[in-house]
Amino acid sequence: MSKVKTGLIALTAIMATIMILGVTSAHAYSVEEIKMCNGYSEDSLSPHGITSAYLTTNDEAGIWVKIQNPPVDVTFKFYYEDDGVEKEFTDGYSKVDVILKEGASWGIAFTTMDIDGKTPSFNPGVWTAKIYIESEVEAIEEFSIVDYSSLASSISSIVEDYEDLQETLAEIVEENNQMVADYASLVGRYDELEESTVSEVQLMQLNNDYDDLQDDYDALEASQEGTRTMMYASIVVALAAVVVAVYFGLMKK
Repeated sequence: MSKVKTGLIALTAIMATIMILGVTSAHAYSVEEIKMCNGYSEDSLSPHGITSAYLTTNDEAGIWVKIQNPPVDVTFKFYYEDDGVEKEFTDGYSKVDVILKEGASWGIAFTTMDIDGKTPSFNPGVWTAKIYIESEVEAIEEFSIVDYSSLASSISSIVEDYEDLQETLAEIVEENNQMVADYASLVGRYDELEESTVSEVQLMQLNNDYDDLQDDYDALEASQEGTRTMMYASIVVALAAVVVAVYFGLMKK
């Protein structure tokens, strides 16, 4: 084989290697993090207001993506389900330039999706954000859109139930205090009778009555404890629900 042919083969191999390396390098990006949020810091490029749920009355939902060795741009698309069929929210389509972190090998892409008054506000539930790079889906993130009117109604119902629980608990405490007072009075009367002169038959009857009273009291006390425990558990559940409601209320603001 001539030296010319050998040289051509070697040159071809080198060029092919360079082309392969170039293609590999161009596609060496990787999505490292995805966050649903309300924005990001212009200095650190880190997301803020991170959340996984928005209200139908929120202006918009934000999505932040961190990419290692990022491309020039990234495309976002948003989807929801309608009668079990995935549909794209076409107004949510967004192609954005990647913002590079100075002095680092990564960058971010950020966009928002309108909610209030748009399709998302009329379709509460689980939504999906898909991140496309060079027409390929590189990552998927789910988030929720919550019906504010339904939530507000639930909050009102919870508050009413909580107030009812407080009243019932106060009644239980009052009844329990009265029962303790009545019991103490009966014990005092029994002690007085026991110290007075009575026949053995009368004393035996009194003892039997006292034992019955003690059994009734123990049963009532156990019942009150059980009722009180149930009431406390219900109140804890109600309070937890109120905390969730307050959380969403703050989000709305």
